[in-house]
Amino acid sequence: MLILNRTYLILLTSDSLIGIKVNGIVSIESGGDRITRKITNSLSIQGDLSDPHSYIKAKFIQQIIDTNLTDGSIIKANKSNFIIKKESIIKVYHDEKSKRGMGYYPHDGKVYITTKEGKKREFIILGNQSGKKIVQLISKVLDLKQMAEL
Repeated sequence: MLILNRTYLILLTSDSLIGIKVNGIVSIESGGDRITRKITNSLSIQGDLSDPHSYIKAKFIQQIIDTNLTDGSIIKANKSNFIIKKESIIKVYHDEKSKRGMGYYPHDGKVYITTKEGKKREFIILGNQSGKKIVQLISKVLDLKQMAEL
Protein backbone atom coordinates (compact mmCIF):
# COMPACT_ATOMS: atom_id res chain seq x y z
CA MET A 1 0.00 0.00 0.00
CA LEU A 2 1.30 3.45 -0.92
CA ILE A 3 0.41 6.56 1.03
CA LEU A 4 0.30 9.44 -1.42
CA ASN A 5 -0.06 12.26 1.11
CA ARG A 6 2.82 14.69 1.26
CA THR A 7 4.71 14.90 4.54
CA TYR A 8 5.33 18.43 5.82
CA LEU A 9 7.33 20.04 8.55
CA ILE A 10 5.09 22.86 9.73
CA LEU A 11 6.73 25.98 11.10
CA LEU A 12 4.74 28.60 12.92
CA THR A 13 5.90 32.21 12.98
CA SER A 14 4.12 35.19 14.47
CA ASP A 15 2.53 35.99 11.10
CA SER A 16 2.55 32.79 9.04
CA LEU A 17 2.20 29.05 8.94
CA ILE A 18 4.95 27.61 6.71
CA GLY A 19 4.87 24.11 5.26
CA ILE A 20 8.06 22.45 4.04
CA LYS A 21 7.76 19.15 2.18
CA VAL A 22 10.04 16.70 3.99
CA ASN A 23 9.15 13.33 2.45
CA GLY A 24 7.73 11.85 -0.73
CA ILE A 25 5.66 8.73 -1.32
CA VAL A 26 5.51 6.48 1.74
CA SER A 27 4.63 2.80 1.84
CA ILE A 28 3.73 0.18 4.37
CA GLU A 29 6.14 -2.74 4.34
CA SER A 30 4.43 -5.73 2.78
CA GLY A 31 5.03 -9.33 1.91
CA GLY A 32 4.74 -10.70 -1.57
CA ASP A 33 7.58 -11.33 -3.95
CA ARG A 34 11.15 -10.14 -3.41
CA ILE A 35 10.80 -7.07 -5.64
CA THR A 36 7.61 -5.91 -3.90
CA ARG A 37 9.24 -6.34 -0.48
CA LYS A 38 12.30 -4.38 -1.61
CA ILE A 39 10.22 -1.49 -3.00
CA THR A 40 7.85 -1.22 -0.04
CA ASN A 41 10.75 -1.47 2.40
CA SER A 42 12.62 1.36 0.63
CA LEU A 43 9.52 3.59 0.79
CA SER A 44 8.55 2.79 4.39
CA ILE A 45 9.48 4.93 7.36
CA GLN A 46 12.40 3.54 9.33
CA GLY A 47 13.04 4.20 12.99
CA ASP A 48 10.68 5.05 15.81
CA LEU A 49 7.26 5.63 14.23
CA SER A 50 6.13 7.52 17.34
CA ASP A 51 8.87 10.11 16.78
CA PRO A 52 7.64 12.75 14.31
CA HIS A 53 11.26 13.38 13.25
CA SER A 54 11.44 9.84 11.81
CA TYR A 55 9.22 10.98 8.93
CA ILE A 56 11.66 13.67 7.77
CA LYS A 57 14.16 12.87 5.01
CA ALA A 58 17.37 14.89 5.25
CA LYS A 59 17.55 15.43 1.47
CA PHE A 60 14.44 17.64 1.61
CA ILE A 61 15.91 19.74 4.44
CA GLN A 62 19.18 20.09 2.51
CA GLN A 63 17.25 21.63 -0.40
CA ILE A 64 16.14 24.58 1.75
CA ILE A 65 19.04 24.90 4.20
CA ASP A 66 20.01 28.45 3.08
CA THR A 67 16.55 29.54 1.96
CA ASN A 68 14.69 32.48 3.47
CA LEU A 69 11.54 30.93 4.89
CA THR A 70 9.40 34.06 4.93
CA ASP A 71 10.01 35.89 1.63
CA GLY A 72 8.50 33.30 -0.73
CA SER A 73 11.82 31.66 -1.65
CA ILE A 74 10.68 28.50 0.11
CA ILE A 75 8.04 27.99 -2.58
CA LYS A 76 10.62 28.39 -5.35
CA ALA A 77 12.72 25.68 -3.66
CA ASN A 78 9.83 23.19 -3.95
CA LYS A 79 6.42 23.93 -5.42
CA SER A 80 4.82 21.70 -2.75
CA ASN A 81 6.01 24.07 0.01
CA PHE A 82 3.57 26.73 1.12
CA ILE A 83 3.05 29.82 3.24
CA ILE A 84 -0.31 30.69 4.75
CA LYS A 85 -0.40 34.23 6.14
CA LYS A 86 -1.96 34.82 9.57
CA GLU A 87 -4.54 37.26 8.24
CA SER A 88 -5.77 34.62 5.78
CA ILE A 89 -6.55 31.96 8.41
CA ILE A 90 -10.09 32.11 9.73
CA LYS A 91 -10.48 28.70 11.38
CA VAL A 92 -8.36 25.88 12.76
CA TYR A 93 -9.70 22.69 14.29
CA HIS A 94 -8.83 19.11 15.17
CA ASP A 95 -10.68 15.99 14.04
CA GLU A 96 -9.48 13.16 16.27
CA LYS A 97 -10.81 10.42 13.96
CA SER A 98 -8.06 8.33 12.36
CA LYS A 99 -7.26 9.01 8.73
CA ARG A 100 -8.24 6.09 6.58
CA GLY A 101 -5.43 4.44 4.65
CA MET A 102 -2.63 5.25 7.09
CA GLY A 103 -1.95 1.59 7.87
CA TYR A 104 0.21 1.04 10.93
CA TYR A 105 1.54 4.60 11.04
CA PRO A 106 0.51 6.19 14.36
CA HIS A 107 -1.29 9.49 14.09
CA ASP A 108 -3.62 11.72 16.08
CA GLY A 109 -6.29 12.46 13.53
CA LYS A 110 -6.23 15.59 11.40
CA VAL A 111 -5.88 19.32 11.88
CA TYR A 112 -7.81 21.47 9.42
CA ILE A 113 -7.07 25.06 8.50
CA THR A 114 -9.60 27.15 6.60
CA THR A 115 -8.68 30.43 4.90
CA LYS A 116 -10.66 33.52 3.87
CA GLU A 117 -10.22 32.41 0.26
CA GLY A 118 -12.25 29.29 1.03
CA LYS A 119 -9.32 26.88 0.93
CA LYS A 120 -9.25 24.07 3.47
CA ARG A 121 -5.97 22.30 4.26
CA GLU A 122 -5.85 18.93 6.01
CA PHE A 123 -2.81 17.92 8.05
CA ILE A 124 -2.50 14.37 9.40
CA ILE A 125 -0.71 14.52 12.75
CA LEU A 126 2.02 11.86 12.54
CA GLY A 127 3.72 10.10 15.43
CA ASN A 128 3.31 10.98 19.08
CA GLN A 129 1.82 14.47 18.79
CA SER A 130 -1.43 15.98 19.98
CA GLY A 131 -3.68 17.48 17.32
CA LYS A 132 -5.63 19.28 20.04
CA LYS A 133 -2.45 20.91 21.41
CA ILE A 134 -1.34 21.86 17.90
CA VAL A 135 -4.67 23.63 17.32
CA GLN A 136 -4.29 25.46 20.63
CA LEU A 137 -0.75 26.55 19.75
CA ILE A 138 -1.69 27.75 16.26
CA SER A 139 -4.69 29.63 17.63
CA LYS A 140 -2.60 31.27 20.35
CA VAL A 141 0.38 32.23 18.18
CA LEU A 142 -1.77 33.51 15.32
CA ASP A 143 -4.23 35.09 17.78
CA LEU A 144 -7.20 33.37 16.18
CA LYS A 145 -10.55 34.04 17.77
CA GLN A 146 -12.21 30.96 16.33
CA MET A 147 -11.14 27.47 17.35
CA ALA A 148 -13.35 24.40 17.15
CA GLU A 149 -13.40 20.67 17.79
CA LEU A 150 -15.30 18.20 15.62
